[in-house]
Amino acid sequence: MAAIVQIVGYYGPAPGVKTPLTVQRYNTAIPSQRDPGLSFPNNIPPSGETYRSCWMYTGAEITGGTYSQLTNWRWGTPGNIKDPAVWDLGSGKVQVALKDTGDHGCPVASYEAPTGVSGSYGYDIKDPVNGHTYYKGETTPCADADNYTTTSPLVFDTAVYTPASPLKVTKLVVHQLVLEDDSSFGEKAELANFIRWQEI
Repeated sequence: MAAIVQIVGYYGPAPGVKTPLTVQRYNTAIPSQRDPGLSFPNNIPPSGETYRSCWMYTGAEITGGTYSQLTNWRWGTPGNIKDPAVWDLGSGKVQVALKDTGDHGCPVASYEAPTGVSGSYGYDIKDPVNGHTYYKGETTPCADADNYTTTSPLVFDTAVYTPASPLKVTKLVVHQLVLEDDSSFGEKAELANFIRWQEI
């Protein structure tokens, strides 16, 4: 029998509430929410400006099964989020936070609630004042999530998890929607992102 793994997100004020996921919706709700429907939309900015969703967290939790160890946790997207036939983001994108060295994922203990103006916009992950403490001091910029696909996923956690591991939740991918003045307006179709790992 293999390990049983579920996808999770973290929401709300620190230390965050772990929430099993089947879907996440980029939104501008503060405190953060998994899916507020259309109540806290992402807004197209005025000419010359950039708006963002609140940043979001995605990781995995080992909940049971029979296994020796799990490692090499990878996250990715279809690779075409910006395309006119998909989300039609123009010069916008979904961005994902990176570290200068080591794993790119954020440890659960370093969770920080997203910041911004509820219902209007979130602050950039790398904002020097209001950004995420774990990332905003890094020199490496956030990356375009379209760069990470099934053939070149983002390795976000290289830790080895065993049945004896006290915490069976991986580090968390931190990502957010970035909208430019040429991004198209309207509700977008669901996308299927993924998390993969190696198991013995």
